[in-house]
Amino acid sequence: MAGHPDTIVRELEGLRALARALVSGAADAEDLVQDTAVTAIVHPPELDRPVRPWLATVLRNRRRMDRRAESRRHQRELAAATDEATAADAAEALDRARVLERLSAALVALDEPYRTAIVRRYLDGDNAATIARALDVPAGTVRWRIKTGLERLRTALDDTTPKWRRVLVPFLPLVKGAAAVKVKTQIALWIVLLLCLGGGGAWFAWHQHAQVPAAKPIAAGSAAKLAMPRVPAGSGQQPVADPLPGQGRAIAADDPAPGGVLRGRVINWSTGGGVAGADLGFATDSGIVTVHSQADGAFELAPPAPTTLTLATIAAPGFLPYAPEYEHSSIRVVLAQGKSVSGLTVFLFPALDYQGVVVDATNQPVAGAKVRLLGTPQGEQQIDKLATEWTSGGDGTFTFHAADDAVFEATKGTQRGWARLTGDVQATHVMKIQLAAAAARVETISGRVVDEADHPIADVLIRGLPVEPDPKASPRATAFATTGPDGTFVLDHLAKDTYELFAESDGRANVRQRAEGGAQNVIVKMTSGVTITGTVVTKADDPVPAFTLTVQRRQGAQRGFELAKSVVDARGHFEIHVEPGSLEISAAATGWAPSDPVAVDAKPGVAPLKIVVSTGATLSGSVVDAATKQGVAYARVMREGGASGGASASPANAGTVTRADGTFELTGLPPGPVSITIGAADYNPKIQAGMTAEDGGSIGPIAIPITKLAPGEQPTLELVGIGVGLSAVDAGLSVTKVIPGGGADAAGIVAGDLIVAVDGASAIDLGVGGAVARIRGQAGTTVTLTVKRGDKLVPVVCERRPLKA
Repeated sequence: MAGHPDTIVRELEGLRALARALVSGAADAEDLVQDTAVTAIVHPPELDRPVRPWLATVLRNRRRMDRRAESRRHQRELAAATDEATAADAAEALDRARVLERLSAALVALDEPYRTAIVRRYLDGDNAATIARALDVPAGTVRWRIKTGLERLRTALDDTTPKWRRVLVPFLPLVKGAAAVKVKTQIALWIVLLLCLGGGGAWFAWHQHAQVPAAKPIAAGSAAKLAMPRVPAGSGQQPVADPLPGQGRAIAADDPAPGGVLRGRVINWSTGGGVAGADLGFATDSGIVTVHSQADGAFELAPPAPTTLTLATIAAPGFLPYAPEYEHSSIRVVLAQGKSVSGLTVFLFPALDYQGVVVDATNQPVAGAKVRLLGTPQGEQQIDKLATEWTSGGDGTFTFHAADDAVFEATKGTQRGWARLTGDVQATHVMKIQLAAAAARVETISGRVVDEADHPIADVLIRGLPVEPDPKASPRATAFATTGPDGTFVLDHLAKDTYELFAESDGRANVRQRAEGGAQNVIVKMTSGVTITGTVVTKADDPVPAFTLTVQRRQGAQRGFELAKSVVDARGHFEIHVEPGSLEISAAATGWAPSDPVAVDAKPGVAPLKIVVSTGATLSGSVVDAATKQGVAYARVMREGGASGGASASPANAGTVTRADGTFELTGLPPGPVSITIGAADYNPKIQAGMTAEDGGSIGPIAIPITKLAPGEQPTLELVGIGVGLSAVDAGLSVTKVIPGGGADAAGIVAGDLIVAVDGASAIDLGVGGAVARIRGQAGTTVTLTVKRGDKLVPVVCERRPLKA
């Protein structure tokens, strides 16, 4: 029944909700919508007539009547108004008359998937969870689409200034509106009251300044692995113009802006060049605002008042999006009146074409296999996903884009296989998925997150991290879920194996606990934990305005990841919440050497910390082809070891890329032994060691030869070391494997040996990263390991040798 009051209520409620979401304030639009409601109730449309178009017509007719009344009112007021005020009033009245029509057109023109999310939420009345189930996407994805869609509607309506806000206002309860209506039935009165109820969130849009100066770029870290560059062959990318690609320092300064200013640059991870036309979404409690990068990748954010934001999304054509679960980005920005932060760098990864091939047990291609992307470790494509499903062609192949370490599943009948996008795939651009008889991964883990009083906690991000007992086992993807209002969550598409549940919520301490695939009614308890505050400063005691903070839980030589958080704050200030215990906290800032880890006994009342970064050393050199001696462009050069983590857009160790001639400068190397990783497309990766850094000093120039891959060859890591695998335990470092022919093998080191010191330094204090830095070195030199065998400590001298792994 088209004219049924419930239908009218739903449509008008959608109009009310959409208007409330778009603007804040109060104006005569409230009367307009109430009049439309009364007309709809007293004179409903025919039963077979669609409600929505009819309501739009009623609304337009009421608006025309209001315009005539306004025109007469304006005529009476003209005598008292100045010429300038008269022109302004006339323009404002015309704007109000056009706005509703513009809103309808903007909604129709809105791109998918945002239009569907807006229509379902505000016109159909569905909540995010209902929409998510219907579209088979995470609820966080739906919330982000709604917020982004609203922002795009605001942009479409706003030529230069938001005059349209005076028409689309929140529908506040007005007694006069209900009292003036002559309603004859109780249902009609209930409808009008319902339409009058509800407040409005203050959604607002900020705009970039007319002139955006090019910001000096900085880098903000990377994963602690040998990162392969992502430059497609024959891409024709321009040489890097920045003298220190991705390594500039962020700078805080005084600024007259009332809300502070953030200036930065979006950088192509593969080339170090700026990314033009990137959309950066910054989220606050009141909504999301989008700024756009200029031709050189520069962007500027200048809110009207001091505020705290998170960098929620970054997206640009031809790049993988940075899009974590909404409101769970680890990049926090604090802007203050009279202060600016310039030189922030954030990264995007090119969306390169990779080729997948599905094969059977005999390595023959499998046509018609169904392939799907199960997920990425950090879940940073949770919101704005690229294609996630494919079907293999006649030759078993499919073409895909994905982030590093993404996990894929292929199925054909009862045959299944899994693969991970590893460094090998990044080098060869080919990923193989081999099918075999295997059980489907259809298990779930469900549960509830509660606080200290057992009250449910909503909007907690739950990661299901696979616990891999066998490194040769088929890869499993990290699963993600966000708790609902009742604190419940469900992780799906799991194997019947062990997962570590990692719960994250702003203002609370992160929590870890294990569960088996298939476990139900799991209770995860979160507390506010211990609050730790502090500042990150230079040796001159100047605040560092942009940094990534890494927290590790320490038990003996073991270091367990606790959290990583990127902060932009002119004061260099941070605040984190952690569970009590022994921690190590370090800070990394682009252009500076990372701080030494600060040991913290996390307990109530812990004093504020001061974490100090230093200038460090600069390494200069070139990466060259081992055969031709020609420079290798766009090779990524990174410091090995140390704290890792951070978002892909702002990692803790980003390094740099070589220029077109293969040259580079790598800044911020901490004092002590130095080893670096080098990765380039179509080349074997390499670790170069045997260097020593001094604060403020320089190393080089050095030439680093790397070996080009032969057609079809799988990459191998080239390094100098003693040939051992190490794992941290409470009492030191356990040897997990020994490479035949290495220096450790020749010295009699065996798997299971416990190393308690490296060249006299305690293995417990060094941890794996510190020990590896000391073990690396020049071929032909030696390192002394102190090995505990029974009750005896035995010194073992190992020669460093060239190795391939």
